[in-house]
Amino acid sequence: MPGRFFTSFDEAWSFFLDREEPLEDFFAQFPEDDSYLLGWLIRFDESLVAAVREVQDAFSHLDWIVRPPERFLHTWLAGVVLAPRSPSKDEIANAAERAARAWASEPSFDVTYRGINCFHTGVVVEVVGDGPRSLVERLNDSGQQGIRIETFLPHLTIGALRGANDPAPLREVLVPLHDFGLGAQTVTEATLCVVPASQATILRSWDFVGSVALSQAQRLR
Repeated sequence: MPGRFFTSFDEAWSFFLDREEPLEDFFAQFPEDDSYLLGWLIRFDESLVAAVREVQDAFSHLDWIVRPPERFLHTWLAGVVLAPRSPSKDEIANAAERAARAWASEPSFDVTYRGINCFHTGVVVEVVGDGPRSLVERLNDSGQQGIRIETFLPHLTIGALRGANDPAPLREVLVPLHDFGLGAQTVTEATLCVVPASQATILRSWDFVGSVALSQAQRLR
């Protein structure tokens, strides 16, 4: 069923390998009118960008795949506010305060970027490690979010699909790269950002408006 939510990366990969219907438009999932999303993410280590470019070069001949700019590379955690206007200072401050309480005892952690996959609307790298899920679970436990943890698959989007296209040419590219590893990074904070979340603006610059530091001491023990 197109658009279904996957419960594992293996499920997503199997679906992609067998897929006959066209891939879906990344940009169509966002509103046409001006819209802004306030949410939490993990910023990508810029030292690993060269590895991302290596994978992107492999599908560069497919002109219906948009390579997101370096500033876009991230692991999304949770949205807080979606509105037709930019969030207010109070909304930003409240989101930062609530998350700081939820993550007060959360340690820093390592993640590994390993496994090239494809969702309905994008080429992604699997993010391996329990840290992102733990952050989302803490938000859920605090009653601040309603994220379906069973379909939360932390990932790095490296190719945004434009329009409905045959998956076969992309399959030829990604199958040999499926086990490719980009490297690892240590995550010491989660970042709050304002995303211009319309179809025309989603890849524009995002404003980083806050952060919550994770405990260094706990990680060292």
